[in-house]
Amino acid sequence: MQLTEQQILEHNKCFEEATAIVKGEILIHERPQLPKPGWLLRRKLNQALSLLERVLELNPDNWPAMWNIGKIQQRFGDNAVALSWFERAYQINPSQPDVAREASLCAMEIGRQDAAIIFAHRSVQIEPSNGGRHANLALAYLLANRISEAQTSIDNALAADPADKISQSIKSAIQHFATNGGTPPTTAPALLNYWHKNRAA
Repeated sequence: MQLTEQQILEHNKCFEEATAIVKGEILIHERPQLPKPGWLLRRKLNQALSLLERVLELNPDNWPAMWNIGKIQQRFGDNAVALSWFERAYQINPSQPDVAREASLCAMEIGRQDAAIIFAHRSVQIEPSNGGRHANLALAYLLANRISEAQTSIDNALAADPADKISQSIKSAIQHFATNGGTPPTTAPALLNYWHKNRAA
């Protein structure tokens, strides 16, 4: 469907307004943790959602709008809904590594190990020299109790970036389960809780 000039202007205005609201309020690699949003921020983010939904009414193939909706839902703590939006964005643009990465992270949050591995592996294929992509894949394998594949992936991550603290922590967790033969927790939050209690073991 061809958009009119007026619709194009509305589309761009809605997208720009939404991304201006979202900027600084979503989880990104440089800012992996943010406090739970209060009522005022939730109201602002819901306003951004409405704007992005209008963008998609005008242009159903706008994958950045889908990505931003996924990031807002992730900020709300609804990883299942966020994952569905990242999956939609991925279907439109499977070559975008951050879409695949976010999908894998959401899948790990809710225990969907198969999806986590598929998306993390795709992210590695797109950016094979990025250590963080390999670390995510290693974590996905660990949560699926595929220890040998997790070991290979984390070695690749540390080969790319030996000083990365997250990769070092994931390697320690993998070694822990490889040594004691236990079954890892199946979600990222459960693994984090387990590791806080058992890291010295």
